[in-house]
Amino acid sequence: MTTFIVTGATQGLGLATARALAADSRRRVVLAVRDLDRGRAAAAAIGSNVTALPLDLASLGDIERFIADWQGDLAGLVNNAGVQITDDTRLTCDGYEETCAVNHLGAVALTLGLLPRLVGGRVLFIGSGTHHPGNRMASLFGFRGARLTSVRAAARGDHDDAASIRQRGLDRYATSKFFNMVTAVELARRHPAEVTSFFALDPGLMPGTGLARTAPLAARLAWSSVLRWVAPLLPDTSTPTRSGATAAWIMTADAVEASSGAVFAHDGAHARRVWDRVFDPATGRLVVDESVALVQQRRGAR
Repeated sequence: MTTFIVTGATQGLGLATARALAADSRRRVVLAVRDLDRGRAAAAAIGSNVTALPLDLASLGDIERFIADWQGDLAGLVNNAGVQITDDTRLTCDGYEETCAVNHLGAVALTLGLLPRLVGGRVLFIGSGTHHPGNRMASLFGFRGARLTSVRAAARGDHDDAASIRQRGLDRYATSKFFNMVTAVELARRHPAEVTSFFALDPGLMPGTGLARTAPLAARLAWSSVLRWVAPLLPDTSTPTRSGATAAWIMTADAVEASSGAVFAHDGAHARRVWDRVFDPATGRLVVDESVALVQQRRGAR
């Protein structure tokens, strides 16, 4: 039985990905979740080949515990867990801005810690079209694209002082997703595909998910109701079920094996609206080296 881990899999894309992977009873799927009760309920609803384990990606110490406790080899890791915080600036127990910590640094720490278990396996990072400054659809929702200075600056929570609190949150989300996409491409450069393969997925706009939970009430209502009906008419839109099926395909299909470092869209095609900086080697070295340094720095401080 091959084993896959999906982080943040109690709802939305993560839950749909876990369900698609678990459709094959020869696979074991582990939901790595912050809320264990919800994780167990989700696992029970999917099937007997699904279990839940506690993991708080906002805590590098808890990530270390999860890695140390893990037993056995892995066929794949889906770094799905993510937050979008638009009502405040929050710091984790490690002192890092929460969006950067959960969406990116936690995913990097988990991936590198489990890498010895992923020989012959695959790792998927979740990106977003919001990372691209030229994405017109994203701009309609207030996104300006990644605001890249450095990973260190993002982890400190540095921001545009002229921006509103909501705008800062949107910028931080887009930047964290840019980091994820860059990391997938850079790790593919550093590791032979026959050892471990790395991919990124832009799952598209998926109204109705819990991503907008910190948005103003009117925006939350629109996200969970009106936009769900309008979305099929808009470009780059999808549903958790559709994008989850694509994520599962990336993790398992033979056709994907030779594409390590690719960024896929929700329909399984190579994403067409990717900022060219995602594939820039200098940017890749900067993002990954700084991310690893921040993870190790905090580990050494404990």
